[in-house]
Amino acid sequence: MNRIKIDYNYAAAVNIDGGLTDTDFDRYKEKARQGLSRLIELKDKGDVGFMNLPGQDTAEIKDFAKEIKGTFNDLIIIGIGGSSLGLEAVANALLPYGYNAQSYAERGSMPRLWVADNVDPSKLATILRMCQPEDTYVCVVTKSGSTVETVSNFSIIYEWLDKDVKDVRRHICAITDPDKGALRRISAEKGLKTFEVPPSVGGRYSVLSSVGLVPAAILGVDIDRLLKGAGTVSDSDYEKILVLASIYMYYMDKGLNISVLMPYTSRLSSFSDWYCQLWGESIGKRYDRDGKEILFGSTPLRSVGVVDQHSLLQLFKEGPKDKVVTFIEVENHDSDRTINSGFEAYDYLSGHSMGELCNIELKATEAALKNTGRPSVKISIDVLDEHTLGQLFMLYQFIVPVIGLAYNVDPFDQPGVEEGKQYAYGLLERDGFSDKKKDFEGIYKKQDDFII
Repeated sequence: MNRIKIDYNYAAAVNIDGGLTDTDFDRYKEKARQGLSRLIELKDKGDVGFMNLPGQDTAEIKDFAKEIKGTFNDLIIIGIGGSSLGLEAVANALLPYGYNAQSYAERGSMPRLWVADNVDPSKLATILRMCQPEDTYVCVVTKSGSTVETVSNFSIIYEWLDKDVKDVRRHICAITDPDKGALRRISAEKGLKTFEVPPSVGGRYSVLSSVGLVPAAILGVDIDRLLKGAGTVSDSDYEKILVLASIYMYYMDKGLNISVLMPYTSRLSSFSDWYCQLWGESIGKRYDRDGKEILFGSTPLRSVGVVDQHSLLQLFKEGPKDKVVTFIEVENHDSDRTINSGFEAYDYLSGHSMGELCNIELKATEAALKNTGRPSVKISIDVLDEHTLGQLFMLYQFIVPVIGLAYNVDPFDQPGVEEGKQYAYGLLERDGFSDKKKDFEGIYKKQDDFII
């Protein structure tokens, strides 16, 4: 059964002025094939490993999750960026709205979820106030073992646990590099349970590794179904990857440099956050792989239907013509309810369901954008479950590097992020970064005349 469909009617020239002609599709699909071929070469060399994740053995993770189930009321994930956004997308999509507010019995003995990502004192204080050390389990996630925000939160939470629990080892697992890094060393010294992040899997491509799977399994998610869905993309959906990559590349070349992802369900709002990191960090690059300055990329923008019809749609429809909108449609919404209005003024709603209304509004938005020549594509899934969520993750994990590699851009590094990290290390007096502190002091100069 085809559980995911791509509708690109309103990106094509037959429907949109300036859209892709058959000739354009042929040209850009060939460019996308070149990117895909380069990606597969990197996989075959062992340099890129996210495509291999659907075939991994999950027995250890599932056995571990069984041990945790029913033991702890709270689960704290310590991580940032790729170490937390994927798991948040999984939880948002597959756990009931208001999950943390449900009673332990209603949650089926699964813990509440908290994410300590930002170095925000107020957020961390709230998490620790809501949780009790003896009743809390912690997953600390950093592949490098040195991510400053993660290790800062970990240091505070470890101390919080160690003061009150009998055996801190019973309350923490570390998800990190298999061989190196400070967290790997600390875990060995303290006797912490560990899970490995494959060396060939970068943080923003790691949701289907232990990074996302360990906490997801603790939360009761069927991780095998998630991986099975992802595997269908790796095995058979190259045509969908090529079509979407072609559309995005064509419009980027035409100067439409904002890529909007707009799922019509609140359950994919965190997926849009995950997408923004994947897109922006992977293909927003100043230099290509040969060191040539190219200033490549487009800006990802998170949006959620129907909510943002009442905010951002005005801009999408009548603002600058610089956006391509990708809708995600759920054909059959869970827990759907029929509207039976008892008010005469609202009779037109009676007999329609909430899910039907949501999808009607999506179609209306497609038509409104088409009417002003604004391109869009639509990804439709039959239902939102582990299988289709896995498909969505893997679909974009393919599309983004295919685009980057088609333009000779490295979609797996993040030099723009590293520079800021190094300045911060210098200011924190970390060993080996004194030169970066000097560089910072030479750059960061401000005049009082411009401060009011």
